[in-house]
Amino acid sequence: MPGEGRRRCCEAADGSQRNLGRGRGAFLEPAVLAALADSESHGYDVRKSVEEMTGGHVVADPGGLYRLLRRLEEDGFVTSSWVEGDSGPQRREYSLTQEGHELLEHWLDHLRERERALSTLVTAVERAIAKD
Repeated sequence: MPGEGRRRCCEAADGSQRNLGRGRGAFLEPAVLAALADSESHGYDVRKSVEEMTGGHVVADPGGLYRLLRRLEEDGFVTSSWVEGDSGPQRREYSLTQEGHELLEHWLDHLRERERALSTLVTAVERAIAKD
């Protein structure tokens, strides 16, 4: 769990509840954190990893991805540094901090709760349809 005073997955930086969004975009933050937990990456590689690990169910537009990375860095969950590119200009490389790992653990708990709720709802809908 994140340390005292640290943001949890469903809280804004000021501690208030934040809108987790709907659809695929709602899962971008945990997907980015999971991608960075594997290894340091450039933004493009993070984007590609997110799409691959989710089978294309979570797709980040580049602008939204970089805004999220910047926010995660401002909140202390991610760090970044400029590194020389193999063939071209420098690129920013992102890595997860210890607090980022703790936030990812909180996301796991939250996602499991959502999974249980969705499973219960699916079962209720299936029963309702079967009564017809």
